[in-house]
Amino acid sequence: MVRHYLRVDYLDLTFRLFDENISNVNIHIDALPYLSCDKCDMHFLPDDSRFAIIYLHEQATKKKSDVVNVTRNKTKFDYEFTNVPFIYDSDDYKYIPGLKRPFDEGYLTPVYFNREVLLKYDASPTYRLSFASTTYGDMRQGDDFSIPFGVNKNGKVIMWLGDIARLPETEQYYLRSENIEPDHSIGSEFYDGQIEAKFTEHSKEDTLFQKRSVFLEECFNRFGVKVAHLDKEVYDLAISFNAPIVDTEKERRHVADTLNKIHLESFDNNALGQILKNFSLEPKKLGSIKRLQLTMEQIANPKDVSDIISPFYVLYDLRVAYSHLGSKEGNEKKLKFVRERLRTSKDAGLLEIYNVLIEQLNISYEKFTTFIKENT
Repeated sequence: MVRHYLRVDYLDLTFRLFDENISNVNIHIDALPYLSCDKCDMHFLPDDSRFAIIYLHEQATKKKSDVVNVTRNKTKFDYEFTNVPFIYDSDDYKYIPGLKRPFDEGYLTPVYFNREVLLKYDASPTYRLSFASTTYGDMRQGDDFSIPFGVNKNGKVIMWLGDIARLPETEQYYLRSENIEPDHSIGSEFYDGQIEAKFTEHSKEDTLFQKRSVFLEECFNRFGVKVAHLDKEVYDLAISFNAPIVDTEKERRHVADTLNKIHLESFDNNALGQILKNFSLEPKKLGSIKRLQLTMEQIANPKDVSDIISPFYVLYDLRVAYSHLGSKEGNEKKLKFVRERLRTSKDAGLLEIYNVLIEQLNISYEKFTTFIKENT
């Protein structure tokens, strides 16, 4: 496994000095592969590293030598899956547990990319990204191809070499433009789901992002356009965002601004406007929430839509209340309205408001998704 040795965090592949006395033989190996935990400063030997030590000890014993002093050379296998010269490290495949298999040698070699590669695909009208969480998803083009990707703790995108090789060569070159040197950090939800067949319980924030992704996918299927975009700021915020643990003015502004950017400002007004024009409606002077509401009203009961979209308006009002752009009296009035619409306690602070709002936004995405499926 790449995780859960003695309950440590995700482990990275590192190359370290091994210098120990094993049964009266001093073994010194430079650049031996280890699995390392940065947080706890613990290091473990992969099986192949252990086998190498055993072999060197056996050779030294046969030669009646009490010293072994070697420098390990990195493996540099070309698995020949593709003619496109992707950058990858065959040591990842050989030493990270779970990747080697008796067939399709090298298929599960991780290939690393800048995060901008996702933005390229999202910006294209013919590609789509769907997310199971903020760090695990797949990208696809209709029924032509679909390949999974993950985002590691360093913000690098990971895909399997074998999956990449199944793409048309033009698509491979598209990926190659963002291909980078491996950082050997594969521990992630991507690894858990793809290799260990284990799906960790998602945070409320990840669940909400996943519901958003499903909703956007259904919108594309129904209307033929992407109604939201994934720019760098939005995705960076989504990956780094965590639930608030303190109620301070700074945290209030941060939470409200971040949620607005991810779940409101990311909607594409032009795309929503085009949908409304297709229904012979004029979207001028309408904001993104109102455009989304009118869009949904074309395929569902307007009264139901009005109730379901309410948390989006509440989110907008919450940002206004916490922004301090208005008067103190006006902000308090707005916050009172937020509490009433969320049906929280009368003196609810950030933590209670946040929890209720996230729950209601989840419900809104789910119900809107159901409406679209029923009317596609």
